[in-house]
Amino acid sequence: MAATAGARRTPLTPLESIALMVADLPEVAGEWDQISVDERLSWSLDWGNEMSRLDDLARAAAAGTLSPAECARYHAVRRDVEAVLPSVDRLGLRRPSVPFDDAPSVIPQPG
Repeated sequence: MAATAGARRTPLTPLESIALMVADLPEVAGEWDQISVDERLSWSLDWGNEMSRLDDLARAAAAGTLSPAECARYHAVRRDVEAVLPSVDRLGLRRPSVPFDDAPSVIPQPG
């Protein structure tokens, strides 16, 4: 059965939305200097929201409230976030509170 235009979509889980944002970061980073200030601000706010969700997931993982599948996916997403931290730092985006092995290469400045 084909989906209709009015069909409801299942909302993305935080793990899915974080993974999608992380997957988009390399392309966005490549275009960062060409996109408008408003687009950069919007993307930065969206990124910050996703990193807040990652922080929530870290607390849930530490509390043992994630299923084994969610826990495995959380650790995979966390590794993906860690891999893009140089771009996060270069663009001045919000780092999650989750501790990572590397120190920030650039200390984000307010404003």
